[in-house]
Amino acid sequence: MQALLPFLSPLLLFILSTLWVALSPNDILQQQPRIFFLMVGTAFANVTCKLIVCQMSNTRCQPLSWLLVPMGGLVLLVVSGVVTHSEPLLLYLWTVTVILAHVHYGVCVVHQLSDHFDIYAFSLKKPNSD
Repeated sequence: MQALLPFLSPLLLFILSTLWVALSPNDILQQQPRIFFLMVGTAFANVTCKLIVCQMSNTRCQPLSWLLVPMGGLVLLVVSGVVTHSEPLLLYLWTVTVILAHVHYGVCVVHQLSDHFDIYAFSLKKPNSD
């Protein structure tokens, strides 16, 4: 069962995104295909990067990415018809949130690695030992 744990977040991401597309009252994939695929691709990249970092550091991965919890709520709101007219706006806001979360994760990983190895990120110079 432990071996299947890394599949939970990507599987849930694709289930949620498929539900959103299939049950969207505004046919969101026809209205905003690029933004939708940007959101799904960035969320998948975030989940995948976290799995790669866990594998490289020999740590146990989280069973559920925190990004999927609000996405599940958002999909529930859209599918239930509560936010019918503002669905494209919610997609834009959610896409910005996912992109910012992914960039934040990348910056944090680079910062932690540069602190651990006592180097400056994106520089060939080592910090002074004084």
